[in-house]
Amino acid sequence: MPKNERLEEKMDTVLGAGSEIEGTISVRGGMRIDGKFKGNLNVQGTLVVGKSGSLDGEIHAKEAVIGGTLKGKVRIDEKIEFQTGATFEGELVCKGLIVQEGVKFDGTCSMSKREVIHPVPEKKE
Repeated sequence: MPKNERLEEKMDTVLGAGSEIEGTISVRGGMRIDGKFKGNLNVQGTLVVGKSGSLDGEIHAKEAVIGGTLKGKVRIDEKIEFQTGATFEGELVCKGLIVQEGVKFDGTCSMSKREVIHPVPEKKE
């Protein structure tokens, strides 16, 4: 398995339940959010928002599984899945979309090749 594939499969960043963060985060692997995050988020791997998780801002990820609340401008390079009980409000651009029964989806979804939302730029230090 090439090194880049291993990197994207790792769930190496977790924002636990009860945590609240505001700002910009860039993650090379995967990320799970069970707390609250507001701001810009760039995840090179899979983004998971648990049932207690809340995400508000400009979001870019390779793939996503949403069980909680997602709000804002969202670009997913591959597939996004909204699980039962999830809530979405905003603009979504993705290649693949799965919406289970019981999801509240209030917004727009574009699945064309046209890129509407640009990824959050990474800061180089």
